[in-house]
Amino acid sequence: MTLLLGGKQSAIKQVAVVTRSQQFSRLLTSILADWKFFAVEDAGAATVVFVERGLDLPDPATQVVWLTSMPLKEGDFLTIPISLTELYLLLEARFFPTPRRHIRVNLETSIDLKVGNEWLEGQLASLSDRGGRLTCAREIPRGTALTLDVRLSDEMLRIPCEVLYCIPPGDSAGRLKPQLGVLFKPVEQAMFELLKRFVEKTCIEYACAREGISLHDPCLNWLDIPVLNGRS
Repeated sequence: MTLLLGGKQSAIKQVAVVTRSQQFSRLLTSILADWKFFAVEDAGAATVVFVERGLDLPDPATQVVWLTSMPLKEGDFLTIPISLTELYLLLEARFFPTPRRHIRVNLETSIDLKVGNEWLEGQLASLSDRGGRLTCAREIPRGTALTLDVRLSDEMLRIPCEVLYCIPPGDSAGRLKPQLGVLFKPVEQAMFELLKRFVEKTCIEYACAREGISLHDPCLNWLDIPVLNGRS
């Protein structure tokens, strides 16, 4: 089954999803839309077509990525269960000369920031495994070292950071406080892996919520769902 999402404005990042599972096709399409890759009905119009192994090629001229339970000797493929990071990196490499390497999710999560000896309240607006965008009560100069306390998936994390940029507050509703971009600098490299798993799991949960798909639906077996705190 193929699914449609997007219009003329999304032509440069069009993909198609062809599987036997309508539920999984909807789920994957929703995840891709979050990343600004838009699924189209006409597989021949897509730059990349994800095809379940065993189905006929929709168009021999298209760039096919096989979705397969076993590695292939030739051709591009993703093994099932599919890693969201591998999927994201593949798409970025296909569409952009300078691909991004880190999935980002939007959040609305309260945080505490330690700047020197001062603690400030803030809000985490978006997150990747390498950094985030946040708002806080006052401007903090670029290059400032700070500590971010945040609760993710019922676990309290303390992450050393460095401010990459600071945007002063504006007049619009979403810009009433300064916005900071921060780079994470954890002592333990395992923090990056934990954050990556959280981001991947959140992408899946957001898509399921939008599509009305249970987190226990069998279609999720197509995806490599990260485990956090012993729970997938």
